[in-house]
Amino acid sequence: MTLIINLLTYLVGIIWLAAGLSGVINPAIFTESEWASLHVQITGTLGMSDIRSLGGLFAAIGLGVLYATHNPSGKKGWFSAFALLMLGLAIGRTVSLYLDGAEQTQIIFAAFEYSFALILFLKSRY
Repeated sequence: MTLIINLLTYLVGIIWLAAGLSGVINPAIFTESEWASLHVQITGTLGMSDIRSLGGLFAAIGLGVLYATHNPSGKKGWFSAFALLMLGLAIGRTVSLYLDGAEQTQIIFAAFEYSFALILFLKSRY
């Protein structure tokens, strides 16, 4: 069980790191691609900076998850914090699904976020 949770936790970290770095390198991935999560139009350098900073945040979350997974001693609290971040994303998206209507991409993102929260919560316990 511990091996599976470790592998899944590494996967969560890699996904967040990859998503973050892709947003830093090409912010249009977050705003204009088929899988865009924001669907906003970047109109200037400040907007580009904001989207890149969001990508940097995602990359930092990914690095934190990978670091804590690789060096677990004394870092169980990290996983609780990361699980709460993921749960917050998932709850916010669920409220949006309820109030704004369901889209397939939002449902997929919510499923991933709830799954990530569960994986990170389990990692905080094992």
